[in-house]
Amino acid sequence: MAKRPRDSEDASPQGKRRKLTANGSSKTINEDISSVKQIQHLLAFSQDAGQNTRQSINTFKVFLESIAYGDNTELQSTRRAILLQYLSPTSTSNVDRQPSDASDLFKLWSFATQCNNEGLYTAITAVLALLLKTISHHVEFRDAGKELCNLLLQREHLKLLERGLSAEKSKAHVISPCLRLLTQIVSFDGGYAAKRVYRNKDITLKRLDTFLSLRQDAKGVDTKSRQKIPVRDVALQYLFANLRLQDHSTKTEILAHGRLSRSLFQDIREDPPSAIQEILQVMQDDVLKDEKIPRRAKGRLFTDQVLGSIATLYSLTNDKESEDGETNHRQYNICELAHAFLLSLCTKPQYGVLLRPEVDASGMENEGVSPPIDHTEKYQELGYPSKRTHKRATILNSTLSSFLQTLRPYASILQRDLTLATFQAAPELISDYFHKKKAFSFEPKLTATWLGFTAFLLSTIQMPLHQTMVGPRGHVLGPPAVSDMVESILPLPLSPKVLSRCLNQNVMIIKFFAINIMIAAFDKYAQTVHHIRSMSRSAPDSSARVWDMAASGLADNFGQRCPDMNHVILVFRGCSSQDTLLREASARLLSLYYQHLPQAALEQKFDASTALSAVFDKMFLSDQIHTRPGVESMVLNHLLDIGRCSPDMRWWQKPEHDQLSIFGRGLRLCTVLKQDSTSYSLETLLHSALSETLSLDATLKNSLLAVLLRSLVKDERSNKSEAAHDLTFSSPLRQNYFLRPPINHERSPSRGRSSSSSRSQDVYTFLDDENWQPSDALFRYLDDCLVRLAKKTVKYHQDFLGLSAESKRTDNPNAYIPSGEFLMVILEQWPFMQTSTMMPDTENIGHWLARFLLILARNGGDVGFIDSVRSKIASLTFNQHSDVWLKKVSGGHFFENQNFHLVQPAMPETCPSATLAGGQAEVEQTRKKQWQPPTPPTLEGENHPGLGKWKQLGIEEAVVEGAIGELMLCLCSRYADIRKQALVELRAWMKALQMSQYREREALYLLVGELIETCKSSVAETSLPHFAGVTAAESCLVLSDPLHFLYAKVNKFLNKGPVWSVEKLPSYWVDQIVMRLPSMDDGYYKEIEWLLQLLTEGLQTPATAALEGLVKRCKTDCDHERVHDWSSGKLFGDHPEKMQATGNG
Repeated sequence: MAKRPRDSEDASPQGKRRKLTANGSSKTINEDISSVKQIQHLLAFSQDAGQNTRQSINTFKVFLESIAYGDNTELQSTRRAILLQYLSPTSTSNVDRQPSDASDLFKLWSFATQCNNEGLYTAITAVLALLLKTISHHVEFRDAGKELCNLLLQREHLKLLERGLSAEKSKAHVISPCLRLLTQIVSFDGGYAAKRVYRNKDITLKRLDTFLSLRQDAKGVDTKSRQKIPVRDVALQYLFANLRLQDHSTKTEILAHGRLSRSLFQDIREDPPSAIQEILQVMQDDVLKDEKIPRRAKGRLFTDQVLGSIATLYSLTNDKESEDGETNHRQYNICELAHAFLLSLCTKPQYGVLLRPEVDASGMENEGVSPPIDHTEKYQELGYPSKRTHKRATILNSTLSSFLQTLRPYASILQRDLTLATFQAAPELISDYFHKKKAFSFEPKLTATWLGFTAFLLSTIQMPLHQTMVGPRGHVLGPPAVSDMVESILPLPLSPKVLSRCLNQNVMIIKFFAINIMIAAFDKYAQTVHHIRSMSRSAPDSSARVWDMAASGLADNFGQRCPDMNHVILVFRGCSSQDTLLREASARLLSLYYQHLPQAALEQKFDASTALSAVFDKMFLSDQIHTRPGVESMVLNHLLDIGRCSPDMRWWQKPEHDQLSIFGRGLRLCTVLKQDSTSYSLETLLHSALSETLSLDATLKNSLLAVLLRSLVKDERSNKSEAAHDLTFSSPLRQNYFLRPPINHERSPSRGRSSSSSRSQDVYTFLDDENWQPSDALFRYLDDCLVRLAKKTVKYHQDFLGLSAESKRTDNPNAYIPSGEFLMVILEQWPFMQTSTMMPDTENIGHWLARFLLILARNGGDVGFIDSVRSKIASLTFNQHSDVWLKKVSGGHFFENQNFHLVQPAMPETCPSATLAGGQAEVEQTRKKQWQPPTPPTLEGENHPGLGKWKQLGIEEAVVEGAIGELMLCLCSRYADIRKQALVELRAWMKALQMSQYREREALYLLVGELIETCKSSVAETSLPHFAGVTAAESCLVLSDPLHFLYAKVNKFLNKGPVWSVEKLPSYWVDQIVMRLPSMDDGYYKEIEWLLQLLTEGLQTPATAALEGLVKRCKTDCDHERVHDWSSGKLFGDHPEKMQATGNG
């Protein structure tokens, strides 16, 4: 077919067809409105509404936008006046008055609905929404706006809105204007018509859940484009307006729609950051923080599915990318916002999701809550049914239980923090969580997931103990199930089998994590047991037994869940010199085994001697070169704790190819360590080892190590004059054995210093010779002497008795023979030392021996015996250098007693808890004065400082320093007021003791309680017998030291009953000590001396005359020199009349 020819060659080309708008009309310029009549003309109703009507409505829309969004203030004022005049009512007499010409707009709206003119309907709806939005910002339109809202909420007009709200989901251009109009109605004037909107909820809220899910239109166009606003965003604003402005009852009914909450939070991660922030903010401020909304309604809103949808926000990055690919930097950190919202939701009971045992799901508190039932059979004895069923108990917080399973705490730090916070708020979820978490096991695999899960488990164990054992009104509930407590300490994935595999891995980091987990578990176990014990003491008698059985059940189950200690021993032994952290952690775990699971630890028979020997050598070398490692110091502390608890320490065994025993290495290390907690712990342990191994007299084991250290350690101060007046050492073991010379204030200045003072200065110059240092040969000699003494104690004791009888004893009654057996060893080995030692070393040893003898003499030793030993050693000395040093301290002024006296400084205020626990016995024994014959009985004075002395001290200090003993003796006062006040003070101290963390508080609490029960009924009439008061005071000191030789017998005495038979106390203790075997193999004479001291101090009143028979019984049944002295009255010295006054003369 041929082309049509052109009409004319010269004709101009034909123009393009004009582009039409969506409704087929061409685009026209909007008319500028300048009067009310012009608006009336534009909006006049006509039956043939067509394109011109659409154009008129569009012109009115532009007019409103210029008022709402314009920047010309003068023009906006003019147009607002025109609009106000247009909306002013024509008549004020009619109640149902309408704006003068706005009725035409409603007629057009109704006409568009009848004619199914969708475009005109949408335009009028949008103009009405814009009209309300424009006038809502100006107060002069308030009345007109209210009338407009009332008109819109009339039933016929709501039917018009329903037409748009019931449109198909694909017609977003019809639905969105209707939602905007409803939003403006609810928001106008602070919610003026909000209630009326909700009353018509069959129309206004009919499909809101559907609109909240419309993120895309029917054609699949992305609703996040800049040209279109999705229906969900408009529906969100409508929902937010209702939640902000409706009252609490209306909001409760709105939130009760389950589909509404599901649509609101479903796929929330697809919303823009601004919308996410607004959703969370409205929920936080207008729902959760509204206290008038019931907790039950809040809990129903946030189900586990809703919480899971919010948790998907954790996967969002802080910055999203826009459509054009450029990074859109926003101020919204969605991850942190979601985390803060979920954290408050899962940890605050007032928000309705978290339920507490004392508050049920309806929000009402339960007045009485029965104790939780344990799995053990012991509870059946108390009347509780057994819970041994195959099904687990119902979890109260089922919503949180299901929600936590959706989190990934091993992959996200924020999710881990949320999980731990939820565990802390609801501890019962820990057991439930790991029972349901079957997807991941703790089998050792060096992967990122395994490391994350390990860190999560460690954080779970390290959570502080939750105080959920006290009800809302202070009433004490029963203990939780033992299985729940054990699984909160060692969660289910941490089985003994899995932990053993981790400890046997070749990868160091796996072993390190496993050991740290066990350390945290032991710490939490100790806290839990302590809390249970404290709850048991505060609980009524009927439930205290339940708490006690819970503690014992926890101990049994925890021991079964721990791996075999042998695996930890293998890890410790396999550590190389470079694995310092692993070595320290494994040593700490071993010490925790000894402290909390002693039975399991003693079965393994771990020998810490070899490890201690290696650490002693390493620490000694590092201190000599001033590079003392901090980690090795921690390892040493842990091994010292093990040595304190282990009965298998081989102190006197010399390792192969070594010249010093383990004790000798520790003694050498003490001479170079600075005075701190480590040196204090080491000295107390060495003192304990020396005392337990050598069967020495009490005076010897209290002084031998201290005098050795004083003779081996020089004073580090450079000012000799200052050192001469205060030779003080910070170690408590050494503090009892330094000298302070007398200061004679009456000396005439003109005559200068006396000869005695000059000799004293020579003593200190001799002691602190700067050129002297203990040599290696000296330590080998001392170690050899100590080892020989440990092996042949009886032989050297006999030698000591023989020399003591030959020597010329002094007449000083306070003098004693210190370290006699040790001096016998030195005397025996002295000739062999000279033949096997080089000349400089012999001189060094001779210098030390002179220092040692001088310190013994200057600390109250028997000068005659010491001088005899010096003379014999000098006679055996063929080395002239050693003989020079011995002659310097021979006879003369060096062994004169020139009123030098012992000074006992106070204990250090701070000591590590681990050191105090093990070294309390040694410190207590060291601080006591040597046993002296007692002074005669004295009469009671008028002042009683012991009544309030304990308030100035701590719990432990009050016991150790005797303040509580003085308070107990106040019950024996002859004054009734003093006795009553003492009883009140004892009860106050019992309460303070109960709330303290003192380890021996339980035994002391029992002792004071029995004392109060014994005397409370008669305290107003008569005093407590003095013997009973002394018994209580001495028992208090015994109970403060678990290593005391009478600790077991005193506890047995306390278990006899709550009230003492005072008249039978003397015969009871004589029978238990004289006629029974001692608690320790070498403790017989110690117990005898304790009994003598008790009987002596108890003889303070004539009422004790009945003790005469006990004296004869002791003399007959016991062969001890001090028993004969005591029974014959020698202990009272020159005061036999005092002895007669007591009825025993």
